[in-house]
Amino acid sequence: MVERQVKIRVPLEPTRRDWAKLLGELAGQLNDGRVYDRDLPGLARALEPVLRAYRRRAHMTGAPYLQ
Repeated sequence: MVERQVKIRVPLEPTRRDWAKLLGELAGQLNDGRVYDRDLPGLARALEPVLRAYRRRAHMTGAPYLQ
């Protein structure tokens, strides 16, 4: 009997250090048109709670407020 090993890469959850780079990559893909127009409403729905959470945290910590 031959045993075969298959390695599956599981993506890691982003850490606090990863977010700025990931969001920058998202911005670049949006600017370059690499995100389909049909995906924009779903992306907006995902980004709204992120921006709300940022604003709440910024208010408490004095971080820059984003419009």
